[in-house]
Parts: sequence; C-alpha cells; structure tokens
Amino acid sequence: MPQPSKTIEQHYDLHVFCCTNQRPEDHERGSCAALGAADLQAEMKARANELGVKKIRINKSGCLNRCELGPAVVVYPEGIWYSIKTSEDVEEIMQSHILGGNPVERLRLTAGQTVPGEPEGTGGGGGGGDMELKVTGIEELTADIKSFQLAYENGGDLARFDAGAHIDIMTGNGLRRSYSLANDPGERGRYLTAILRESNGGGGSAWMHDEVSVGDSLTIKPPLNNFPLDEGASEHILIAGGIGITPILSMGYRLRDLGAKATLHYCTKSPEETAFRDLVGEVFGTENVVFWHDGGDPSKGILLDQVLGEMPEGAHLYMCGPAGLIEAARGAAQNWPAGNVHLELFASAKTEGDTLAGADEPFEVELKKSGTTLTVPTDKSILDALTEAGIEADSACAQGLCGTCEVGLLAGEADHRDELMNDDQKAANDKIFICISRAKPGEKLVLDL
Repeated sequence: MPQPSKTIEQHYDLHVFCCTNQRPEDHERGSCAALGAADLQAEMKARANELGVKKIRINKSGCLNRCELGPAVVVYPEGIWYSIKTSEDVEEIMQSHILGGNPVERLRLTAGQTVPGEPEGTGGGGGGGDMELKVTGIEELTADIKSFQLAYENGGDLARFDAGAHIDIMTGNGLRRSYSLANDPGERGRYLTAILRESNGGGGSAWMHDEVSVGDSLTIKPPLNNFPLDEGASEHILIAGGIGITPILSMGYRLRDLGAKATLHYCTKSPEETAFRDLVGEVFGTENVVFWHDGGDPSKGILLDQVLGEMPEGAHLYMCGPAGLIEAARGAAQNWPAGNVHLELFASAKTEGDTLAGADEPFEVELKKSGTTLTVPTDKSILDALTEAGIEADSACAQGLCGTCEVGLLAGEADHRDELMNDDQKAANDKIFICISRAKPGEKLVLDL
C-alpha cells in the first residue's frame, strides 16, 4: 500500500498493548510479555509508521490473563480488546479504528472474555461470521411497522453491539437488507429491530412483513455501526423521523446509563403511527422528549430552525429518518461543526441534479491483489462491473448508506458520493463505497481487492 503524502493527525493519544499469549504448557499465567509479544508489537509499530500515524504508543503488555485467546491487543483510551489471527486483522484495526475511529466489531472481545467463543452458530456469539437466529417475537407497532426480536435458539449470548448499530438480514427473496437495532446495547440475549413496510421499496421490508413468522430462522450478519454516539459530548440532541426512531431508541438506553443530558425530537404523522411511543418516554424520560405530528405535511413538523438554530456548547446532534427531514435538519444546523453532526439515512438525499445526467465518464479500476483491470462504463457502478466480471463483493443498500460495500482505496482520486463519510474522511481518500462512488474525471482507481 502506498504511503500517504502527509502525516495523519489524530485527535487523541492512543495506547496499544500487544500480547501474543504464547507460553509453554507448564508455564503459569503472569508476566508473559517476553514470550512473543515483540513480533506483534513490531508489526503494528511498522504499519503505524508507514501510515504516518502520530500520537500513538504501541507497547508489549504485561499479563492480560487471556492466554487461551491467542494473540490479542487492547486499544486505549476506549479500552477495546481485539483478538488477532492474521496480518489482515492488524490492517483492519489500523485502518478502521486507529485511523477512522470506528471499532472493528468482528474482532472485538467481550468484557472479561478469557476463552474463545463457541463455534459459529452455536449460540456463543464468539465468531465473526453469519449467525443463524430464530425469530422469537413479532409485534405490530403501527399499521405499517412491525418489530422483530431475534435470538439464538438455545438462548446463548449474541455478538455485542454499540448504540446506533445495525444488522444485515439475508431475506428469503435473495436480498441483503440493513436494519438498525433498537434495544439496550447492554443486552446480550436478543436483537430487536423495527421495520417499516415500504410498498415502493426494493422488496426486503415487504418480505419481512409478509413472509416471516415467529419460529422462523434467519441468517444475520453481525452488528456494524456507522452511526455511533460521541459519549464525550456535554449534551445530546436527537432527531428521529418515523422509523428513524429505531437506532435513536438504542442510543437512549446508552445515554440513560451514562446519565447524559439528552433531548429527543420525534416526528411522525400521528400518535397512532408513532412506534415505541411509550417506551421512548420511559427510556429518555418524558420530560426529555418532544413529540411532533405533522399529518404527512413536513411543513407542520419539527421547528428545526428553532431547535437547531443555536448550538449548546459541546453538544452533538444525531439525526435519523427520511431524506427530506435530514436535509432540512442539515440546513438548520449549518452553523454546527461538521464533527458534531451525525446522521443516518434510509434513502439517499442526492437527486439527479447533484450529478448531471450523462456527465459520468467511463474509468478504470485496478484490483491490486489480483492484478485485474476493469472498465466501469457510464451506466454501471464499480460494484456492477465487479459482479459482471464474476468477482464477489459485499453489498446491501446500493445507495452508499449502509457501508457494506466499503473497499480500501490505494490510489486515484475518487468522486465520493456516499452519505457515510464526512468531509475529512472523503479528503483522506483511503476508502470507497463501490456501490455508488466513482473516479474523478481522468482518474484510475486502485482498489484493495
């Protein structure tokens, strides 16, 4: 991977402690740092240096008391533990967590975990692959919204998740769809999501509403989080529109646990169409929730200029809902620092006017690992070109919203069209969402594939 031309500045000091947990069979726990942590430490230090990471210390650990897990690291100040099996795992931690600030959920160890999780699919939640979960409960929240509760058949612990996370469900009609988790992140025995039946959608929500019953088994991708809380904020202002309450509710549980100052503005068409209405009041506290009902007329909804006109010092804003609401809220919060505004969309807010019809040019992508070069035509995405060439790549939303199709970008300037990255992340130009983004005119993209 080419080195970046400039040093990447970190916004906090990082400390990484490495342990390979290698010890002779007759060696008791304790003071094992000399038994092999140096190799893992050297690899991580070398990669951090290549990437230009500053304000970081990578040390050998003392005893982590997790010997049966194999190689492990802990990253501070978050105190997140990772299990490491390959150099690819090291690279993902460097790119996603160290540089991007996003924990790598598939490698994450649970608090106090000292032995490997049970084999994938047995209920332990220890693996990073697909999970086969049972639908243990379905509830009609409104005329068009159902909640779905998912768990292992034997009741084992699921992979942990943070507030704002989503899971991907593989639907029986061949689709992969992302749905936010609504329950308390501290729960390990179930996932709870809510799904709006969209008659004009791609078919995933209709299948979930019409075909899924209690007792059915579904294939689930482990939780990912493109919409995390900033737990260091002095105040949290949350805006939810319709089904957008799903991840916001999960945030409410976490904010309650933290004792954080939080205010929720929740807009729906009517009280009858307000999912989780009573639970929202219970979690956030009724004094911290403002319900808005617009009858389907957005002009009668949340008074965004009033709510967001002045930013409380140290506050962070979280928004989830339809594209129209999010765009209006963005406009009302235009004076807020970009790093204090967090959002999740259900459909891209971009219109044809954002990218002139017919203005796209064909371009080339090189797949670094295989040496293959493909041409992406004007009417196809990078993902389309890969699929037509018989190259598998993960994808779900096809709108640059879910993050499933993220690929490392090694060279070339991309035209980033996703709704996930902020301006600084787009300027770093080290990853691309291949379902929607393209190359800038005259550029060739080199992908880490």
